[in-house]
Amino acid sequence: MLPQDLQKKLIGFLQDDHYQNDVTSNATPERTAKAVIVAREPGVLAGLEEAQFLFEHVGLNAKNLAQDGTHLESNQPVLEIHGNNRDILRVERTALNVLGRMSGVATACKGMQDVVNDHTKMALTRKTMPGFGAFDKKAAHIAGIWPHRLHLEEAVLIKENHLRFFASPADAVAAGKKTGKFVEIECESVDQVKNAATAKPDLIMLDNFILEDAATAIRWLRQNAPDVKIEVSGAIQKQNLADYAVLQPDYISMGALTKHAKTLDFSLDLVP
Repeated sequence: MLPQDLQKKLIGFLQDDHYQNDVTSNATPERTAKAVIVAREPGVLAGLEEAQFLFEHVGLNAKNLAQDGTHLESNQPVLEIHGNNRDILRVERTALNVLGRMSGVATACKGMQDVVNDHTKMALTRKTMPGFGAFDKKAAHIAGIWPHRLHLEEAVLIKENHLRFFASPADAVAAGKKTGKFVEIECESVDQVKNAATAKPDLIMLDNFILEDAATAIRWLRQNAPDVKIEVSGAIQKQNLADYAVLQPDYISMGALTKHAKTLDFSLDLVP
């Protein structure tokens, strides 16, 4: 069952498209119809629950033919829809857009997680489209990676621009811990890592560290602050991902998982 906040967002997507006033569908002769959504390329399925909700919201019967998180083959059917043809047509593109985007993010996430070792989990960043972040995060979770914080209220993440207002990284961590929330701090040098660690944050992010410096920081943290989790982020691409994974940080986050995710191709076909 989709949470109410996600349901409201999905209904908002339909309303943004003025689906009730779809002049083309309203001009189409009204019939009872059957349609099937088909994956046109391989990938990891995500967003099926959302697509089903969109069709059912307008009174259609939607039956899952697959499960979120499963690997898709080309031309694999994933959802069957029965009901009024006009309602199918007016929801079609919104449902396909959500399904394609979420499956594209899940596919990218699974692909990168397969590159790293069992000691490291891939993570998303906040580089998502406003209004769609919760769905990108859900797609990441479906793919088996850490979605990171869902929104600004969930955790403290002290970044470079926050640090400008504190005397030191340790002071920033101390302020963050007063909130009672999970505290992560972004560090840009080994010296910053050592200073921040004295205040015992939950997680230290090594931001844009070259491989040699990342190795030094991780080695120091494992020896001197073993309870602090370690994340590596910034300038991580598929080409160098395995090199950073060898260092065995707890997490590696990549903005490319959402910034460059390819929308997976789905189509809706009317069938006899």
